[in-house]
Amino acid sequence: MLPSNKIVFASAGAGKTTVIATEALAMRPQHVAITTFTIKNAEEIRRKIVQLNGCVPKEITIYPWYTFLLHELVRPYQGHVHPTRVAGIHFAKGATQTRVRKADVARYYCDVNNDAYSDRLGEFGLLCEVASEGKVVRRLGDMYSHIFIDEVQDLAGFDIEVLELLLRSPIGVSCVGDIRQSTFRTSHAPKNKKFCGRGFLLKADNWKKAGLCDVKFMAHSYRCIQNICDVADLIFPNLPKAQSHNERRTKHDGVFAVRSIHAEEYRRRYTPQILRLDRRFGKNLPAENFGMTKGLGFERVLIVPYKGITKWLSTGDAQHVAGSADEVYVGITRAYQSVAFIHDGDVALPGVTIFEP
Repeated sequence: MLPSNKIVFASAGAGKTTVIATEALAMRPQHVAITTFTIKNAEEIRRKIVQLNGCVPKEITIYPWYTFLLHELVRPYQGHVHPTRVAGIHFAKGATQTRVRKADVARYYCDVNNDAYSDRLGEFGLLCEVASEGKVVRRLGDMYSHIFIDEVQDLAGFDIEVLELLLRSPIGVSCVGDIRQSTFRTSHAPKNKKFCGRGFLLKADNWKKAGLCDVKFMAHSYRCIQNICDVADLIFPNLPKAQSHNERRTKHDGVFAVRSIHAEEYRRRYTPQILRLDRRFGKNLPAENFGMTKGLGFERVLIVPYKGITKWLSTGDAQHVAGSADEVYVGITRAYQSVAFIHDGDVALPGVTIFEP
Protein backbone atom coordinates (compact mmCIF):
# COMPACT_ATOMS: atom_id res chain seq x y z
CA MET A 1 0.00 0.00 0.00
CA LEU A 2 1.01 3.58 -0.60
CA PRO A 3 0.63 4.76 3.03
CA SER A 4 0.24 8.45 2.17
CA ASN A 5 -2.97 7.79 0.21
CA LYS A 6 -6.24 7.91 2.08
CA ILE A 7 -9.96 8.40 1.48
CA VAL A 8 -11.96 9.72 4.43
CA PHE A 9 -15.75 9.63 4.45
CA ALA A 10 -16.99 12.26 6.89
CA SER A 11 -20.38 12.95 8.43
CA ALA A 12 -21.90 16.41 7.97
CA GLY A 13 -20.25 18.90 10.31
CA ALA A 14 -17.21 16.70 10.94
CA GLY A 15 -14.82 19.54 10.12
CA LYS A 16 -13.33 18.03 6.97
CA THR A 17 -12.41 21.44 5.53
CA THR A 18 -10.45 22.19 8.70
CA VAL A 19 -8.70 18.82 8.42
CA ILE A 20 -7.62 19.50 4.84
CA ALA A 21 -6.44 23.03 5.63
CA THR A 22 -4.55 21.92 8.74
CA GLU A 23 -2.82 19.01 7.01
CA ALA A 24 -1.90 21.10 3.98
CA LEU A 25 -0.37 23.82 6.14
CA ALA A 26 1.58 21.23 8.13
CA MET A 27 3.26 19.93 4.96
CA ARG A 28 5.16 23.16 4.30
CA PRO A 29 7.78 23.72 2.88
CA GLN A 30 6.60 21.02 0.49
CA HIS A 31 4.22 22.21 -2.22
CA VAL A 32 0.71 20.77 -2.26
CA ALA A 33 -2.44 21.21 -4.33
CA ILE A 34 -6.02 21.25 -3.08
CA THR A 35 -8.88 20.71 -5.51
CA THR A 36 -12.65 20.45 -5.16
CA PHE A 37 -15.54 20.43 -7.61
CA THR A 38 -17.23 23.78 -7.08
CA ILE A 39 -15.83 27.30 -6.94
CA LYS A 40 -17.85 27.80 -3.75
CA ASN A 41 -16.04 24.93 -2.02
CA ALA A 42 -12.68 26.17 -3.25
CA GLU A 43 -13.40 29.56 -1.69
CA GLU A 44 -14.45 27.88 1.55
CA ILE A 45 -11.08 26.11 1.71
CA ARG A 46 -9.29 29.36 0.95
CA ARG A 47 -11.15 31.12 3.79
CA LYS A 48 -10.32 28.33 6.22
CA ILE A 49 -6.60 28.50 5.40
CA VAL A 50 -6.63 32.28 5.81
CA GLN A 51 -8.43 31.86 9.14
CA LEU A 52 -5.80 29.42 10.36
CA ASN A 53 -2.71 31.02 8.82
CA GLY A 54 -3.53 34.64 7.97
CA CYS A 55 -3.00 34.02 4.25
CA VAL A 56 -2.74 31.24 1.68
CA PRO A 57 0.99 30.46 1.61
CA LYS A 58 2.89 30.09 -1.67
CA GLU A 59 3.31 26.37 -1.03
CA ILE A 60 -0.45 25.73 -1.38
CA THR A 61 -2.36 25.99 -4.67
CA ILE A 62 -6.17 25.74 -4.65
CA TYR A 63 -8.05 24.70 -7.79
CA PRO A 64 -11.68 24.11 -8.72
CA TRP A 65 -11.69 20.60 -10.23
CA TYR A 66 -12.20 21.57 -13.89
CA THR A 67 -9.48 24.21 -13.62
CA PHE A 68 -7.10 21.57 -12.25
CA LEU A 69 -7.89 19.22 -15.14
CA LEU A 70 -7.51 21.90 -17.80
CA HIS A 71 -4.39 23.65 -16.48
CA GLU A 72 -2.42 20.68 -15.17
CA LEU A 73 -3.56 17.63 -17.17
CA VAL A 74 -4.74 18.85 -20.57
CA ARG A 75 -2.90 22.01 -21.62
CA PRO A 76 0.71 21.08 -20.76
CA TYR A 77 0.78 18.10 -23.14
CA GLN A 78 -2.28 18.50 -25.34
CA GLY A 79 0.06 19.07 -28.29
CA HIS A 80 0.52 15.32 -28.49
CA VAL A 81 -3.12 14.93 -29.54
CA HIS A 82 -4.52 18.39 -30.34
CA PRO A 83 -2.25 21.13 -31.73
CA THR A 84 -4.45 24.15 -30.96
CA ARG A 85 -4.40 25.40 -27.37
CA VAL A 86 -7.74 24.68 -25.65
CA ALA A 87 -9.40 28.03 -25.07
CA GLY A 88 -11.43 27.26 -21.96
CA ILE A 89 -14.21 25.10 -20.58
CA HIS A 90 -17.65 24.38 -22.01
CA PHE A 91 -19.75 23.60 -18.94
CA ALA A 92 -21.96 20.71 -19.96
CA LYS A 93 -25.57 20.40 -18.88
CA GLY A 94 -26.12 16.68 -18.55
CA ALA A 95 -24.03 14.29 -20.63
CA THR A 96 -22.45 15.76 -23.75
CA GLN A 97 -23.90 14.16 -26.88
CA THR A 98 -21.85 14.45 -30.07
CA ARG A 99 -21.87 12.04 -33.02
CA VAL A 100 -18.12 12.17 -33.36
CA ARG A 101 -15.53 9.43 -32.90
CA LYS A 102 -12.97 9.84 -30.13
CA ALA A 103 -10.21 9.70 -32.74
CA ASP A 104 -11.40 13.14 -33.88
CA VAL A 105 -9.95 14.77 -30.77
CA ALA A 106 -10.74 18.37 -31.68
CA ARG A 107 -14.45 17.73 -32.25
CA TYR A 108 -14.99 15.04 -29.61
CA TYR A 109 -13.44 16.86 -26.65
CA CYS A 110 -14.04 20.48 -27.70
CA ASP A 111 -16.85 22.60 -29.11
CA VAL A 112 -16.65 24.89 -32.16
CA ASN A 113 -14.97 27.56 -30.01
CA ASN A 114 -12.28 25.08 -28.93
CA ASP A 115 -13.61 25.04 -25.36
CA ALA A 116 -13.28 21.59 -23.80
CA TYR A 117 -16.50 19.89 -22.67
CA SER A 118 -16.38 19.78 -18.86
CA ASP A 119 -17.66 16.20 -18.59
CA ARG A 120 -14.94 15.02 -21.00
CA LEU A 121 -12.02 16.94 -19.50
CA GLY A 122 -10.97 14.02 -17.32
CA GLU A 123 -10.89 11.66 -20.28
CA PHE A 124 -9.01 14.32 -22.29
CA GLY A 125 -6.41 14.52 -19.52
CA LEU A 126 -6.00 10.75 -19.48
CA LEU A 127 -5.50 10.80 -23.25
CA CYS A 128 -2.74 13.39 -22.82
CA GLU A 129 -1.09 11.22 -20.16
CA VAL A 130 -0.98 8.20 -22.48
CA ALA A 131 0.06 10.16 -25.56
CA SER A 132 2.89 11.90 -23.68
CA GLU A 133 4.07 8.60 -22.21
CA GLY A 134 3.47 9.62 -18.61
CA LYS A 135 4.67 13.21 -18.71
CA VAL A 136 1.45 14.57 -17.20
CA VAL A 137 1.91 12.68 -13.93
CA ARG A 138 5.67 13.23 -13.86
CA ARG A 139 5.14 16.97 -14.19
CA LEU A 140 2.53 16.93 -11.40
CA GLY A 141 5.00 15.01 -9.23
CA ASP A 142 7.64 17.67 -9.84
CA MET A 143 5.14 20.36 -8.82
CA TYR A 144 3.45 18.77 -5.81
CA SER A 145 4.33 16.23 -3.15
CA HIS A 146 0.68 15.84 -2.17
CA ILE A 147 -2.76 16.47 -3.67
CA PHE A 148 -5.89 16.93 -1.54
CA ILE A 149 -9.34 16.34 -3.07
CA ASP A 150 -12.32 17.71 -1.17
CA GLU A 151 -15.93 16.59 -1.79
CA VAL A 152 -14.55 13.48 -3.47
CA GLN A 153 -18.06 12.01 -3.73
CA ASP A 154 -18.76 14.56 -6.48
CA LEU A 155 -16.33 12.87 -8.88
CA ALA A 156 -18.01 10.88 -11.65
CA GLY A 157 -17.37 9.50 -15.11
CA PHE A 158 -13.72 9.58 -16.21
CA ASP A 159 -12.91 11.88 -13.27
CA ILE A 160 -12.92 8.74 -11.12
CA GLU A 161 -10.31 7.31 -13.51
CA VAL A 162 -8.22 10.46 -13.04
CA LEU A 163 -8.32 9.89 -9.29
CA GLU A 164 -7.15 6.30 -9.77
CA LEU A 165 -4.29 7.56 -11.94
CA LEU A 166 -3.22 9.84 -9.08
CA LEU A 167 -3.56 7.06 -6.51
CA ARG A 168 -1.21 4.90 -8.60
CA SER A 169 1.33 7.72 -8.90
CA PRO A 170 4.20 8.60 -6.52
CA ILE A 171 2.23 11.69 -5.43
CA GLY A 172 0.51 11.43 -2.06
CA VAL A 173 -3.28 11.75 -2.30
CA SER A 174 -5.80 12.57 0.45
CA CYS A 175 -9.51 12.58 -0.37
CA VAL A 176 -12.34 13.71 1.89
CA GLY A 177 -16.07 13.69 1.27
CA ASP A 178 -19.52 12.70 2.47
CA ILE A 179 -21.35 10.12 0.36
CA ARG A 180 -24.60 11.23 2.00
CA GLN A 181 -24.23 14.65 0.38
CA SER A 182 -23.92 13.64 -3.27
CA THR A 183 -25.96 16.54 -4.59
CA PHE A 184 -23.51 17.43 -7.40
CA ARG A 185 -21.67 15.41 -10.03
CA THR A 186 -18.68 16.36 -12.18
CA SER A 187 -19.98 14.31 -15.09
CA HIS A 188 -23.20 12.65 -16.22
CA ALA A 189 -21.43 10.35 -18.65
CA PRO A 190 -22.27 6.62 -18.30
CA LYS A 191 -18.68 5.74 -17.40
CA ASN A 192 -18.42 4.56 -13.75
CA LYS A 193 -22.13 5.25 -13.21
CA LYS A 194 -22.43 2.55 -10.54
CA PHE A 195 -19.65 4.22 -8.54
CA CYS A 196 -21.38 7.61 -8.26
CA GLY A 197 -22.81 8.82 -4.96
CA ARG A 198 -22.91 6.07 -2.36
CA GLY A 199 -21.55 3.70 -5.00
CA PHE A 200 -18.24 5.47 -4.47
CA LEU A 201 -17.89 3.37 -1.31
CA LEU A 202 -17.51 0.28 -3.49
CA LYS A 203 -14.86 1.91 -5.64
CA ALA A 204 -12.95 3.08 -2.56
CA ASP A 205 -13.11 -0.43 -1.11
CA ASN A 206 -11.76 -1.85 -4.38
CA TRP A 207 -8.85 0.59 -4.25
CA LYS A 208 -8.18 -0.34 -0.63
CA LYS A 209 -8.09 -4.06 -1.51
CA ALA A 210 -5.69 -3.24 -4.35
CA GLY A 211 -3.37 -1.50 -1.87
CA LEU A 212 -3.84 1.94 -3.39
CA CYS A 213 -5.20 3.73 -0.32
CA ASP A 214 -6.57 3.47 3.18
CA VAL A 215 -10.28 4.14 3.82
CA LYS A 216 -11.52 5.74 7.04
CA PHE A 217 -14.72 7.25 8.47
CA MET A 218 -15.11 10.48 10.45
CA ALA A 219 -18.43 9.63 12.10
CA HIS A 220 -18.90 12.72 14.23
CA SER A 221 -20.32 16.22 13.98
CA TYR A 222 -19.15 19.44 15.57
CA ARG A 223 -22.24 21.17 14.18
CA CYS A 224 -25.37 19.18 15.04
CA ILE A 225 -26.57 18.16 18.49
CA GLN A 226 -27.04 14.40 18.96
CA ASN A 227 -30.80 14.45 18.35
CA ILE A 228 -30.27 16.03 14.93
CA CYS A 229 -27.49 13.56 14.08
CA ASP A 230 -29.72 10.65 15.04
CA VAL A 231 -32.64 11.76 12.87
CA ALA A 232 -30.40 12.53 9.89
CA ASP A 233 -28.72 9.13 10.18
CA LEU A 234 -32.11 7.41 9.86
CA ILE A 235 -32.01 8.29 6.15
CA PHE A 236 -28.95 6.05 5.67
CA PRO A 237 -29.32 3.22 8.20
CA ASN A 238 -26.39 1.19 6.81
CA LEU A 239 -23.77 3.91 7.25
CA PRO A 240 -21.85 4.73 10.48
CA LYS A 241 -23.82 6.79 13.00
CA ALA A 242 -22.52 10.23 13.85
CA GLN A 243 -21.51 11.15 17.37
CA SER A 244 -22.19 14.78 18.26
CA HIS A 245 -19.42 16.97 19.66
CA ASN A 246 -21.77 19.95 20.01
CA GLU A 247 -22.18 20.32 23.77
CA ARG A 248 -23.90 23.70 23.64
CA ARG A 249 -27.45 23.80 25.01
CA THR A 250 -30.23 26.34 24.49
CA LYS A 251 -33.87 26.58 25.56
CA HIS A 252 -34.99 25.08 22.27
CA ASP A 253 -32.95 22.06 21.15
CA GLY A 254 -34.11 19.04 19.17
CA VAL A 255 -36.17 17.94 16.17
CA PHE A 256 -39.81 19.01 15.97
CA ALA A 257 -42.97 18.74 13.90
CA VAL A 258 -44.71 22.11 13.68
CA ARG A 259 -48.37 22.23 12.73
CA SER A 260 -49.21 24.61 9.87
CA ILE A 261 -51.32 26.78 12.15
CA HIS A 262 -48.30 27.27 14.42
CA ALA A 263 -45.70 27.86 11.68
CA GLU A 264 -45.85 31.68 11.81
CA GLU A 265 -45.61 31.68 15.59
CA TYR A 266 -42.63 29.33 15.37
CA ARG A 267 -40.92 31.61 12.86
CA ARG A 268 -41.54 34.68 14.99
CA ARG A 269 -40.24 33.02 18.14
CA TYR A 270 -37.14 31.26 16.81
CA THR A 271 -36.26 32.94 13.45
CA PRO A 272 -35.10 29.72 11.78
CA GLN A 273 -33.56 29.50 8.33
CA ILE A 274 -36.29 28.11 6.08
CA LEU A 275 -35.20 25.32 3.73
CA ARG A 276 -36.98 23.40 0.97
CA LEU A 277 -36.30 20.72 -1.63
CA ASP A 278 -36.69 23.13 -4.55
CA ARG A 279 -38.64 26.19 -5.66
CA ARG A 280 -41.86 24.23 -6.19
CA PHE A 281 -42.35 24.30 -2.42
CA GLY A 282 -42.70 27.22 -0.02
CA LYS A 283 -43.14 29.73 -2.83
CA ASN A 284 -44.40 32.42 -0.45
CA LEU A 285 -41.63 31.90 2.10
CA PRO A 286 -38.04 33.25 2.22
CA ALA A 287 -36.68 29.74 1.69
CA GLU A 288 -33.41 28.37 0.33
CA ASN A 289 -33.06 25.07 -1.55
CA PHE A 290 -31.33 22.29 0.39
CA GLY A 291 -28.56 21.90 -2.18
CA MET A 292 -27.65 25.58 -2.17
CA THR A 293 -26.89 25.51 1.57
CA LYS A 294 -24.38 22.67 1.41
CA GLY A 295 -21.40 23.56 3.58
CA LEU A 296 -23.34 26.16 5.58
CA GLY A 297 -24.64 26.03 9.14
CA PHE A 298 -27.56 27.72 10.90
CA GLU A 299 -28.62 27.90 14.53
CA ARG A 300 -32.12 26.68 13.62
CA VAL A 301 -33.78 25.29 10.51
CA LEU A 302 -37.43 25.08 9.48
CA ILE A 303 -38.11 22.65 6.63
CA VAL A 304 -40.93 23.09 4.14
CA PRO A 305 -42.37 19.62 3.45
CA TYR A 306 -42.98 17.76 0.24
CA LYS A 307 -44.73 14.43 -0.24
CA GLY A 308 -41.68 12.29 0.53
CA ILE A 309 -40.84 14.03 3.81
CA THR A 310 -44.49 13.97 4.90
CA LYS A 311 -44.68 10.21 4.39
CA TRP A 312 -41.32 9.67 6.08
CA LEU A 313 -42.45 11.58 9.16
CA SER A 314 -45.79 9.74 9.24
CA THR A 315 -44.40 6.20 8.76
CA GLY A 316 -40.74 6.30 9.77
CA ASP A 317 -39.85 4.56 6.48
CA ALA A 318 -36.81 6.21 4.85
CA GLN A 319 -37.75 4.75 1.46
CA HIS A 320 -40.15 7.66 1.08
CA VAL A 321 -37.22 10.10 0.79
CA ALA A 322 -34.93 7.76 -1.16
CA GLY A 323 -35.20 9.79 -4.35
CA SER A 324 -33.96 12.95 -2.64
CA ALA A 325 -32.13 11.42 0.33
CA ASP A 326 -28.93 13.45 -0.14
CA GLU A 327 -30.79 16.75 -0.34
CA VAL A 328 -32.91 15.99 2.75
CA TYR A 329 -29.80 14.94 4.68
CA VAL A 330 -28.10 18.21 3.70
CA GLY A 331 -31.13 20.20 4.86
CA ILE A 332 -31.40 18.53 8.26
CA THR A 333 -27.68 18.71 9.01
CA ARG A 334 -27.42 22.45 8.41
CA ALA A 335 -28.77 23.01 11.95
CA TYR A 336 -26.74 23.39 15.11
CA GLN A 337 -29.51 23.30 17.74
CA SER A 338 -32.95 22.63 16.23
CA VAL A 339 -34.70 21.31 13.15
CA ALA A 340 -38.43 21.69 12.61
CA PHE A 341 -40.65 20.24 9.87
CA ILE A 342 -43.96 21.84 8.95
CA HIS A 343 -46.17 18.77 9.32
CA ASP A 344 -49.85 18.22 10.17
CA GLY A 345 -50.10 14.43 10.24
CA ASP A 346 -49.08 11.70 12.64
CA VAL A 347 -45.43 11.44 13.65
CA ALA A 348 -43.87 7.97 13.65
CA LEU A 349 -40.25 8.98 13.03
CA PRO A 350 -38.11 8.35 16.13
CA GLY A 351 -36.57 11.45 17.65
CA VAL A 352 -39.22 13.91 16.39
CA THR A 353 -41.57 15.56 18.86
CA ILE A 354 -44.61 17.74 18.19
CA PHE A 355 -44.01 21.41 18.92
CA GLU A 356 -46.37 22.87 21.49
CA PRO A 357 -46.49 26.72 21.38
